Amino acid sequence: MVTAGSGAIPGSQIWSFLYGMISLFKHWNRSFRAGFVLCLIAGAGSVQAQQDAMRIAAVVNEDVISLFDVQSRIQLFLITAGIEDSIDVRQRLLPQVMNALIEEKLKVQEARTEEIETTQDEVFGAVQIIEQNNGMQPGAFRAMLAEQDIDPGTFYMQVEADVTWLKVVQQVLARDVTVSDEEIKVVIDRLKANQGEPEYLLGEIFLPIGLGTRDADVRSLAQQLTEQARGDAPFPALAQQFSQSPTAAVGGDLGWINAGELETELERAVARMKPGEVSDPIRTLSGYTILVVRDQRATAEASPLMAIVTLSQIYLQTVGRNALSQSRLDQLTQAIQTQILSCDQMNQWAEEIGGPGSGPVDLIRIGGLPGAVRDAVLTSPTGRVSPPIDVPGARLFAMVCSREEDDGLPSSDQVYSRLESEKLETISRQRLRDLRRQALIDVRL
Repeated sequence: MVTAGSGAIPGSQIWSFLYGMISLFKHWNRSFRAGFVLCLIAGAGSVQAQQDAMRIAAVVNEDVISLFDVQSRIQLFLITAGIEDSIDVRQRLLPQVMNALIEEKLKVQEARTEEIETTQDEVFGAVQIIEQNNGMQPGAFRAMLAEQDIDPGTFYMQVEADVTWLKVVQQVLARDVTVSDEEIKVVIDRLKANQGEPEYLLGEIFLPIGLGTRDADVRSLAQQLTEQARGDAPFPALAQQFSQSPTAAVGGDLGWINAGELETELERAVARMKPGEVSDPIRTLSGYTILVVRDQRATAEASPLMAIVTLSQIYLQTVGRNALSQSRLDQLTQAIQTQILSCDQMNQWAEEIGGPGSGPVDLIRIGGLPGAVRDAVLTSPTGRVSPPIDVPGARLFAMVCSREEDDGLPSSDQVYSRLESEKLETISRQRLRDLRRQALIDVRL
């Protein structure tokens, strides 16, 4: 499916859609599985194990998943999550790994049906984004895999499937997504109604319990992940590798959530947590959830930094060929602070005596201004010259000409983008479930 080429999809969207919910494994032959899984979880240390590694673990329509693929992916999970390697842990990981590999095959097959291809450049670009997000130098991830004796193909196969599926979502599934003005209004009205109420910046790891999955096994894995998250393992890395929620794509990030939007069990847990805390595994109807509270604030809370202002500025140069003498600088400082009484006057003086950058500044958020200027503008009344602001190479004076305070509510365009993204995630999960139901899947473990 990967072909040579230079096209690339936007990096910020690489990880918008990933793993769907774990499904049932059908037609398992337990007597055959016992010996085969023992080979799987023990690794490929013997000649027999190496031969068995090339055997078929599953068939997904016309594509094969080998036992080697499963072994490599389990090893990748263990290394990237920093979880202790043991036979017991590998046994508990097996259903999640098989589910992920099966869905990857389904994603690539659907792209093939839609005649959508993914280029090598797109895959390599996605890998570079992963390295950047983890503070790694280019090529460092591949080097790490080599050091751990992990076949890099299993990682690139995962990335290819994710990038390919994103293109399917963007080019095919997005055609069925619409957002109405009424839907936008409902969201904004709800935010207004909840304004001032607490909301939480949450991350999640979700482990489902399906038919054929033992509650005790899932609970044990959830408890182990909780201990890892409370230790040295980064929560986003654990979520990316183990969570079976679509948010796994973005490290389990749920964004800002009002407590009333959560299931009752989750709402109760969050109400008792402080920023930075990781919850115990929480049992819900569908499985176990681990939450982390990254931050807390009031819903739709207004921020002075989000206020939009227009400014007038005067720069008096203090370095370079056109630098003013100290006496001239002091003279102009006194005059600007005592004689300028309006923005029109400020703009006129800016044109006559100001250096580069002087004059009017149209609509800008206060938070987008340089630090010293931002701090001065925050406290400056409209129509009054600020105190002198020392900036590199100049003394700056600013006057706020107009100020539109932030009301804490998102714009209609922001709500539209959020609703569109949520609908795309929903339709993506639905399409994967349909593909799974329609597929011929023969799991031989």
